[in-house]
Amino acid sequence: MLIRKIALGTIAILFSAGSGAASLDFNPGLWETTMTRTNPMTGQPTTETTKECVKEKSFDPRDMIKDADGCQLTDEELSGDTLTFAMTCSMEAGAEAVMKGEFQTDGKTGHGAMNMNMKLGGMEMSMDMNWTAKRLGDC
Repeated sequence: MLIRKIALGTIAILFSAGSGAASLDFNPGLWETTMTRTNPMTGQPTTETTKECVKEKSFDPRDMIKDADGCQLTDEELSGDTLTFAMTCSMEAGAEAVMKGEFQTDGKTGHGAMNMNMKLGGMEMSMDMNWTAKRLGDC
């Protein structure tokens, strides 16, 4: 499903990006991320936990859209250890997604949230995502 793909892709990108304008520094290593997202059709939450070896030292929201046709970063702000961002994606058949989120880290733990509003055909849907992350050690 497209929505699940976007949600998982966004979380993966948070821990696999490079450097740039408003980048958030964090500690490379083995990170465990737990994400809870609402199903836009039923409103029911789904939780997944993943582990990933992160080699990069920072997250830049521009990297979220570098390979995504039709997407553009519309806002980004770094304040201390918190990065907020917004992006818009235009997809096939006139579908559109608007995402707003934030991520905060102290180098050993992190947490964030994102809201995605989608227009698909004549239907509008919304999905919320929340995640927590912790560094488990070296890879």
